[in-house]
Amino acid sequence: MNEKDWLIIHSVYQHKNITRAAEQLYTSQPALSYRLKQIERKLAVKLFDENQKGLVFSAQGEYLAQHAQKVLRDLQQLKENLHSLDHAQQGEISIGVSSNYAAYRLPPLLNRFRQLHPGIRINLMSGLSEEIFTLLQRGEIDFAIVKDDYSWKEGKELIDEDDYLLISQHDFDFALLPHLPQIRIIHGQHVTQLLERWWNAHFSQTPNIAMTVDKLEVCLGMVTHGLGYAIISSYLPLPESLYRRPITLDGQNIKNRTLLLYRHNLQTSPVMQSFMHILKGHQL
Repeated sequence: MNEKDWLIIHSVYQHKNITRAAEQLYTSQPALSYRLKQIERKLAVKLFDENQKGLVFSAQGEYLAQHAQKVLRDLQQLKENLHSLDHAQQGEISIGVSSNYAAYRLPPLLNRFRQLHPGIRINLMSGLSEEIFTLLQRGEIDFAIVKDDYSWKEGKELIDEDDYLLISQHDFDFALLPHLPQIRIIHGQHVTQLLERWWNAHFSQTPNIAMTVDKLEVCLGMVTHGLGYAIISSYLPLPESLYRRPITLDGQNIKNRTLLLYRHNLQTSPVMQSFMHILKGHQL
């Protein structure tokens, strides 16, 4: 199996269509079909499920397609590492980031990285931590910056930590919290479960959710105007007028932790090492 064979499997799997894959690879449909048959003979496998309508990969084909993506990424990384030994650094780095970290903490760190490596392109995707972790598992990103380690077996580093805070326009009786309107931010599953654990440790009643928002700055605006209280992490400087208190569980402040997840083979790349150093240095 050479690089072209892996490209063929990857392209056909992406498009689920021989004609479109052939166009992407600048070859003819008959030539591509012939090469797929050669790959099947060489590996003694069936790439496609012939009992299904359309182009459906078999279990063996699915496995090879997933492996093809990893092989192609490793080859690309190898080429970039070799190239960087004798030339000005070029290439790209793909990062998946939880949304709030992407908005409030990452920009100055990326600016520092770009100053050190101006020839490196940055592909950045943001979203909920669970979505970002899925991209890492699929090999679609180099780094995941997320709120949980998800039992990841490869590289992981704690890069940021701050308190979760209860904020309101005014001070209030803590015992009355279940009766007060809450402005809830949409979180990923890990943070949602963490905050539910805190709530259930203090109250038997469910919270009074008055409003659900998807952005931290929107939540702050609502709280500032007296529409309710909120539980947030201290990503942004808070207006001095707002009442605030850390939330605790078993006598300890509940922390908003951000982790960097990556594959071990990235540690061989000077560029990837530099990116990790910048994020870990920020945490220190």
